[in-house]
Amino acid sequence: AAKWCIIGRYVEGRSAIFGKDYLKWWMVSQLQELLGAGIFESNLSLYYRMLGAKIGIGVKISKDTKLSEFDLLFIGSKVALDNATVRPFAMDSRGCFALRKIQIGENSSVCAKSTIAGGATLPEGTCVGPLSSSHELCDARPEHRMHCRPLRAMPPMWLKVLCGWPILLLQRALTLSPVLLLMVHMASSEWYVDSFTSIQD
Repeated sequence: AAKWCIIGRYVEGRSAIFGKDYLKWWMVSQLQELLGAGIFESNLSLYYRMLGAKIGIGVKISKDTKLSEFDLLFIGSKVALDNATVRPFAMDSRGCFALRKIQIGENSSVCAKSTIAGGATLPEGTCVGPLSSSHELCDARPEHRMHCRPLRAMPPMWLKVLCGWPILLLQRALTLSPVLLLMVHMASSEWYVDSFTSIQD
């Protein structure tokens, strides 16, 4: 609701840095970072649709994916976004910031740590690999789709409970063990003496 009250609808164009439009953009960005998706975290497609993004059916968005300037996003059906950054915002060499729309075609996938910049158009079926960007679409290959985690089948619950969670718990315990050992050592050490002897004595 804050986005609609403060900035309304994002539109393509350039604006002066530190001007009124920039201040509105900054405020909405900070509120989004602070508040997050809240109860809509389990249905991010609906959350981003409510903010103005055009998102098709069957889209899979990981919770680590960063989307912004929602009114300028056009995401086709059955797209998968895995811990990627999709933002129409960019700085201009003339001291302005620019907003340009992004179009992602149907059945496309964007792998982890990849960035889709403003003005990009991904044709249908584009598979952007890990650690890539929309400036490197010539490197997009269909085999990159297998690296997109939202497209993988989730393990069954019994496997998570019997194997996954114990491994994660053990890993957490091992990472905390140096701190716990240090605390035990500090607690068992003598930090004071019962009587003091003055210099005069």
